[in-house]
Amino acid sequence: MSQEESKNKFSGNIWKFYLYAFIFGIHTVRGVYYPYMTVWGGLTFFEMMLLQSYFMFMIFILEIPSGAIADHLSRKTALALSALCVVSAAFTYSIFPNIFLFLLAETLWAFGIALSSGTDEAFMYSTLKMSDEEDKLPKILGRTQFMYLIANVISAPLGSVIAEVVSLKFTMTCLGLIYIGAFLTSLTFKEPKFKREEKTKSYLTILKDGFNELKKNKILRILCFDRLYINICIYLLFWTYQPYLAAVNIPIVLFGFILAGMNIFNAIFNELIPRFLKKVNKKKDLLIFVNLISGFAFVILGFAVIPLLGIFMLFLIVGFGYTRGLIYIHGINTQIESENRATVLSTINMFGSISRAILYPFIGLVVEWNLFAMFIIIGIMILILTAFTRVKSEYL
Repeated sequence: MSQEESKNKFSGNIWKFYLYAFIFGIHTVRGVYYPYMTVWGGLTFFEMMLLQSYFMFMIFILEIPSGAIADHLSRKTALALSALCVVSAAFTYSIFPNIFLFLLAETLWAFGIALSSGTDEAFMYSTLKMSDEEDKLPKILGRTQFMYLIANVISAPLGSVIAEVVSLKFTMTCLGLIYIGAFLTSLTFKEPKFKREEKTKSYLTILKDGFNELKKNKILRILCFDRLYINICIYLLFWTYQPYLAAVNIPIVLFGFILAGMNIFNAIFNELIPRFLKKVNKKKDLLIFVNLISGFAFVILGFAVIPLLGIFMLFLIVGFGYTRGLIYIHGINTQIESENRATVLSTINMFGSISRAILYPFIGLVVEWNLFAMFIIIGIMILILTAFTRVKSEYL
């Protein structure tokens, strides 16, 4: 087959992949997740966080077996199974409120995410390789993320309206119906040829290789863990902002609109932070500034009983805090040898997953004790971690 024929045969994968990503970006439950789980699901916040802790453990456990499916069957099969698992998870969640059904749904959801993790990028790389256009992968992935973000912004308000007009339960049922579209789209993918891996690395091998790389490289170790632990603190906002909105008496119908605004603010800063990086001489100063904004915003949120002030703090945190990881990208990639990049990043992700899984139940207990105190504690932790950072401008 000529290069032109290969390009024509597999080019359809690209727009189909955009559609696949857009459908998965639709999340009618996300904007009302807290009331869905507590009002309809009947869970306490602590039980909700236990469920998320279980979810993180399941992603950790299932990630390697899922990679084997993609490598030994096909990437198309893995992506189709991923969509099917998430569809099944949404419908399982929608049957009736029951903690055991919720655990089953989270297992299916975790398997779905694990199946697509890395597979989607590998599938697009193989597609582009068929026409010698691998250099277009960053552009394709950037557009994919943009499609996903647009779907997030559109669906968050839609979910709030569905919850108000129909029911909280139907926000999840609707999600299952929508994700069937992703499954059907995946069936139309054309599988490009790729070299199958003879052996998939075990958890212990990945952890050993990644740990050894971190152990011998002090700068890499400082950058990775400085990024990881402050990010874990900041991303706790994902689970606590809706309890905050409920605590200050924001109507559920507005939850999704506020989330859409947060996503837009996040998208704007995803563009601004890289531009700031090019203009500042001391990149550590930018990092410290971003950390201080995030930390003090959390502390102020702990005292913000005025809804407008609190919402503004939410916007600041997703704008500055959610994008701080961009400041580390160049430094981390400079420190990692190309052949070890995936191993090191996988190791850091594993540390992150386990840390979150352990932390979530404690967060649940603290929030049930005092939500506003939780924000103050998070803010102070960010400020303390910032004060003791060992990152230097020349590392970034």
